Amino acid sequence: MADPSALNGKILLLGSRGMIGTALAKHFSGPNLSAYSRQELDITDYVSLERAFLRLKPEIVLNAAAFTRVDDCEKFREAAFLVNAQAPGHLAALCKKHNSLLIHFSTDYVFDGSSNHPHREDDSGNPANYYGVTKWEADKKILSSGCSYLIIRTSWIFGKSGDNFVKKILKRALAGANIQAPSDQVGAPTYADDVGSAVRRLMTLRLQGLFNFTGSGSCSRFEQAQIILKLYGLNNSVEAVKNDGLHSPAKRPPCSLLELTKYIESTGHTPRFWQQATADYIEFLKQNEYELRS
Repeated sequence: MADPSALNGKILLLGSRGMIGTALAKHFSGPNLSAYSRQELDITDYVSLERAFLRLKPEIVLNAAAFTRVDDCEKFREAAFLVNAQAPGHLAALCKKHNSLLIHFSTDYVFDGSSNHPHREDDSGNPANYYGVTKWEADKKILSSGCSYLIIRTSWIFGKSGDNFVKKILKRALAGANIQAPSDQVGAPTYADDVGSAVRRLMTLRLQGLFNFTGSGSCSRFEQAQIILKLYGLNNSVEAVKNDGLHSPAKRPPCSLLELTKYIESTGHTPRFWQQATADYIEFLKQNEYELRS
């Protein structure tokens, strides 16, 4: 079986330019890391993937590649399924064949959010949108593949590459545009850099299986938007709206909190509160203003 403590072994990172991929590239940087963006190695290309396995012989495969534009998943269902469900299934089969540990990232959107209680790792998925459907299918394919795996289920990601809710709010505020945010969407904002740290911690402890990991605490999107503006030093107002009033193509879960007990008890580490992580990210944005112009 693959040894998840083999941090000195060869590591293959897929989706290296996304939010989580960028964080992983930082946390696992070194001569043993082979990192590929979607343009460099498309996870839907099985032949190219197998060639990469044969050439690199990775002990660990970090799959941060995903179709994460939730509303677009409703419109481009075939592409979303290929990237988010079929490709991870093929990747799991390759990891079993080549004795590699697969590290994959799941989402709070595998649940419909109808429960007011945080979801545990062993709760059954019931997605409210097609993005969630594809990610739930990937979870099931990996769990049944027989490969060595570590699945991290997380939520409301923001990070140093790509678009996210924090950047959207700040871009609108700096442009003087009207800002609306749902008061009936509750979750836990999570910094991609903290996800990278959590992955490394889990691997160092030789842990496998499915783990929830998010920032500590919770908020509505409306409350999150208010904190984002305050931390950046802006006084724009935010209008609280209902999620249905935004008329988004994809339905959002009203409550998508994840239970963190398994992660905390297994690692002895409690994730920092989302407000602290957001403050760190906003300091990064202030020092890298081009991020808000991209």
